[in-house]
Amino acid sequence: MTFGYGLLWYHDPQLHDGHGITMSRHIPLDGAPNFRDFGGHPVAQEGRRVKYGRLFRAGHLADLSHADLEVVNDLGISHLYDFRRSFEQEHKPNHPAVLASIDHIIHLDITPGNQAGSLDVVTNAESLPSESHGFMCEINRELALSHQSSFRQVFEGLLADPEATILVHCAAGKDRTGFAAAVVLLALGVELQVVMQDYLSTQCYFLPHEQIPMLRDKYGFDGVSDQVLEPIVATRPEYLQAGIQAMIEYSGTIDQYLLDAFGLGESERQLLRERLTEAL
Repeated sequence: MTFGYGLLWYHDPQLHDGHGITMSRHIPLDGAPNFRDFGGHPVAQEGRRVKYGRLFRAGHLADLSHADLEVVNDLGISHLYDFRRSFEQEHKPNHPAVLASIDHIIHLDITPGNQAGSLDVVTNAESLPSESHGFMCEINRELALSHQSSFRQVFEGLLADPEATILVHCAAGKDRTGFAAAVVLLALGVELQVVMQDYLSTQCYFLPHEQIPMLRDKYGFDGVSDQVLEPIVATRPEYLQAGIQAMIEYSGTIDQYLLDAFGLGESERQLLRERLTEAL
């Protein structure tokens, strides 16, 4: 079956939960529901898989409980990449105990929406759900086209430190984080279909009906219907597909995009595979 932009969509029962979604390892935390290890995925045609315990993804880390802190500290994270802009960091500052336990804290301050149009434009009483959905697709195109230097720093950390254990995160662990996890997995040779389903695993932990009230608390949006806000907090395949399509438009192929955007030639990618994958 094809799904948008000609991408192949398939269901392999060995890779999915009962709902057809590839599951990265969820780490249940009281204060960070979308905290996951995105290892474990098979590397195409190599009989290998991405290692567990080296690549983590999450939303903000402001509300971690004491028990959560013990779990996170035990993960041995060496590099934290925070993609949130300054307002978001001030609104929900990461727990100081987490910051104290990680050697490298990198703030990358990605502000999506500059090219897509202000969020305020698509969230008013006259807005339609299709407009906020289109806005989210454009944000993912912008991540691919306008924020390459930020995501490049993730690869620089992985290449510079053979033992790097990274956590990439934004406010929700959905879009900016989802794109970062996607390009890391693609660079390691994980098939696009599996990358997509890792991305869609957020649907299991970041639930729109729970997040809409928090979105209102963060931005206000008086008079804006839930139907207009739902696409903003949803995780939909069209969003990441829009980013993938932008990569292909930019470079012709995903492999060439990884070289053009992040300087990842075959030698760099082989080094990453040696460090971050293992035999099945």
